[in-house]
Amino acid sequence: MSSALDLAGVLRDTPPDELVRRLAPRLVRASSVNDAFDLADTLLDPSSVRDALTRLDRTELLVLQAARVPADVDALAARLDTVFDVDRDGVRAAGDHLVDLFLAVRTGDSLSTLDAVGERLDDDPELSPVRLGAVHPPVVLESVGDVDRAAVDARSAERLYAVVIEVAEILRALDRSPARELAKGGLALPETRRLAEAAHLDVDDVPVVLAIAARAGLAASGPDGYATTVDAVDWLAASWPDRWEQLTRAWLATLPTEILAVLSQRVETSWGEPLAEFTAWAYPAGGAWIGERLASFERAAQLLGLTSGGSPTSAAVALFREGPEAARARVAELLPDAIDEVYLQHDLTVVSPGPLAPALDARLRVVADVESAGLAATYRITEGGIQRALTRGETADSLREFLSGISLSGIPQPLEYLIQQSAERHGRFRVAAADPAATDLPEGTASVVSAVERSDVDTLEVDHALSPLGLQRLDGQRVASRFERETVFWALSDERYPVVLVDPDGDESAPPVRRRPRRPAPVEARDPLREMVERLREAGAAAASGGSPETTDRAWIARQLDAAVKGRLTVTVTIAMPDGSTTHLEMEPTGIGGGRVRGRDKKSDVERTLPLSHVVAVSSAT
Repeated sequence: MSSALDLAGVLRDTPPDELVRRLAPRLVRASSVNDAFDLADTLLDPSSVRDALTRLDRTELLVLQAARVPADVDALAARLDTVFDVDRDGVRAAGDHLVDLFLAVRTGDSLSTLDAVGERLDDDPELSPVRLGAVHPPVVLESVGDVDRAAVDARSAERLYAVVIEVAEILRALDRSPARELAKGGLALPETRRLAEAAHLDVDDVPVVLAIAARAGLAASGPDGYATTVDAVDWLAASWPDRWEQLTRAWLATLPTEILAVLSQRVETSWGEPLAEFTAWAYPAGGAWIGERLASFERAAQLLGLTSGGSPTSAAVALFREGPEAARARVAELLPDAIDEVYLQHDLTVVSPGPLAPALDARLRVVADVESAGLAATYRITEGGIQRALTRGETADSLREFLSGISLSGIPQPLEYLIQQSAERHGRFRVAAADPAATDLPEGTASVVSAVERSDVDTLEVDHALSPLGLQRLDGQRVASRFERETVFWALSDERYPVVLVDPDGDESAPPVRRRPRRPAPVEARDPLREMVERLREAGAAAASGGSPETTDRAWIARQLDAAVKGRLTVTVTIAMPDGSTTHLEMEPTGIGGGRVRGRDKKSDVERTLPLSHVVAVSSAT
């Protein structure tokens, strides 16, 4: 086996970015690390090693046991052949992973388990080579057949469509107002309920669906809380299968390697309890994380329509066997085709008998509120929606043309009246920026609201919802506000007033992008692991720049010997002789001081004292 000295040398020579990557899966107390030896001690701490062992599969644990006596791949495969069925490639892959996790070191072609890791293996009798090789995997009683798979697919079709709708409704809710986060993380309960109501989801499923959207780059946490990203616009305009593929592709990329490993062997069988049993066999030291990770995985898979009743769909099998594109092709066969016609009813509702094409759905949502979303969605056209459409540039004629073009039942008379009346009322309130040259405006006036009739201004004055604007009457048809015209516009629009913005020439202008109050930007999250690696790199650079390479090497040798003293290790010391040659001494250092190292010569069993200046290299004894 190998010692902390060997590991410290590996850590010292590992590039910073690679070191961060390899340390990420390990349990590291970064605050206590000042050099490579501290980091080696931290990685070999019993709690850190035990945590790492829980993430190793049965083959990797067996390779760790076999490599307690250093050997190359062929020798390790030969040792394991007597207790477990694993080929040479499997042994090599396991060894590479163990080296990557700093549980073993490789010298030339030989793999060697670190001493402290071997000690932790001895703590658990279930991890002995005999026990690891004796326990056989759970028997697969049956796989999901083609006939059963078709039934599973049929049951999952609605779920495949539903998750796309749920994500879309959450994104639209976030676009209207970001979801506030708690200081300790997670959404505030009122925000969770708001998103659940918008997406017609259970409150408990909102974090899962929001996480799916965030992984796909459609939503992100910011100063205002969770909000949509620029990518959400393109996603909402994409086809239903494309939307599903983007969500699933991003989710797949974030699955833990342990989950992917077990699915590579059991993806076509029933999930649930059979998958849990196989995972427990594959990861003998796994413990608590197995149930937690499997539950999280299975819930997300169910919401994405990849399972039904614990059985994987054909899309799920395609996803894990062939990739997201193959899964999308299967989903496209299961989802109904998008439609471009709806039923307009006399009560101003709009019934879509199937999934409406995204472009039509987006335009319809401007004039109508969604009452139910799903394979057969229901919308309700309102005056506020028509006013909103008119503000965005629609006209009464363009609205009639759009609605008649998608209607299977013509335009009902009540809807015709509503469009006409809304068009006549449109622009009854006009908001303009205050003219700096005007002499009849109160000091501090930033905008002016004008109305068609005096009674309209009277309504503004008595509306308590508008009192924060501090409206001041100027004359029979105008009021002034100290707030900018955009703020006043949105306040009136929220209260369903038929309001428009006008420019200095009196012409109607498009509404601005809504600005929301900004909260202070959160403090950027610290990355203790990255900070630790940077600290080690800077310390090494400072040591190198503070003296000659010889001085730096002396400091490293002294630190190696000090670590050997503390660990009571036997090391091989290379000593420079007066004639320029070198000799090797196997000794157990017992103390360092006064420029000398003291220790017991293991060959002659006598105490020796050597000048540190004569020691040119230190390595673990073979």
